Amino acid sequence: MDVRALRERALAVADHLSFLAQWMLYVAVSALSPLWERDDRLWAFGARGGEAFADNSKYLFLRVAADHPDIRPVWLSKDRAVVAELRRAGYEAYHCYSLRGLAVNLRAGAVFLTQGHRDLAMPCCAGALTVLLWHGIPLKHVSWDAGFADAPAPVRAGHAAMARAFDLLTVPGDGAIRPFESGLGVARPKMVATGYPRNDALLGSIPGEDMGTDAAALARVRSIAADHRVVCYLPTYREWDPGAIAANVDFEALEEFLAEREAYLVVKPHPKESLDLPEGLSRVVALPESTDVYPLLRAVDALVTDYSSVYFDFLLRDRPVAFYAFDLDRYRAERGFYFDYEAVTPGPVARTFPELLAALDRTLDAAAAGPDADPDATHRRALGEALFERSDPDYCRADAVYRVVRRRLAASNAS
Repeated sequence: MDVRALRERALAVADHLSFLAQWMLYVAVSALSPLWERDDRLWAFGARGGEAFADNSKYLFLRVAADHPDIRPVWLSKDRAVVAELRRAGYEAYHCYSLRGLAVNLRAGAVFLTQGHRDLAMPCCAGALTVLLWHGIPLKHVSWDAGFADAPAPVRAGHAAMARAFDLLTVPGDGAIRPFESGLGVARPKMVATGYPRNDALLGSIPGEDMGTDAAALARVRSIAADHRVVCYLPTYREWDPGAIAANVDFEALEEFLAEREAYLVVKPHPKESLDLPEGLSRVVALPESTDVYPLLRAVDALVTDYSSVYFDFLLRDRPVAFYAFDLDRYRAERGFYFDYEAVTPGPVARTFPELLAALDRTLDAAAAGPDADPDATHRRALGEALFERSDPDYCRADAVYRVVRRRLAASNAS
């Protein structure tokens, strides 16, 4: 076993032990939680294991803070820089494990998560209305259909118990329910088709959306998009091959192609991955892996991805999508899909780099022609209708979540 494999195994063991310790504390706090009252107007938010101001929690937090004065929203993070940035902007935020953070987590009537209970101080969530906002419609297998199934028996038992502890799971629509049932182990009656709050940012600006991201990088993309065609490339993470993108994209050739088309390509790697581009590129723009792509996707003309669920969200914009699936056979074997890949990819699917250039050529032509002249528009719209409960631009997904949670809290008090 090489050094990297040993390191990954050690990290996995440490993660299992940490999870089990937090689960045992959660059970203890659950037994004690009737001893104090939670405040239904105090809502605690976290995301990505507590490390970022991001995703659906971010956009629900911003909407509640701006439009719902009846609620006291508080962001809890394990990153002091995140806490400091939010405080400078006038929001209430605390470190998860500070005295104030623990007190908020223990008293909050509702807690909002994107990955799971460890987005906050997991034991302190016991007794609160727990809302899993999640982070995308799963195309590839997740959780119980991926890593959870191979975990030690005590860890599996803990994850199963914590899946039962979710009170609500937000989903975009009924067409996405089956993967969530299978992958997350959440019962169908707990699912509510509100849509994802982050998708509000695809259709209109949200006050505060530039926080928790690289605002300067976003400003540069917006400036380029004002005068040029811009395609966004968002590849997914391959834990077995973190250098796959660099090995399968000839960025110098891509630079020449984009110059001929007077277009730009914005590349943002997965948050778990970094990408070093060759020097001297001007048409290929790299964004930090921590960049929030939702304000960015509002500005671009088209999207290229492989297996990332972000393209499902992008369907709401009715813009062209292309796919660069250079390792499709291996990815299907290693990870597996919930949907027939060929049936849910409404755009050209490239398997080689020359095919990628051809797909980009077609995609840029479609972007210039507009949706009504795009040969993939019918497929794209049909897929969107199958997955999303609501796609009209005036529908606010964050407000829909707010209303569901307020009703659930009121019903709990009445009973």
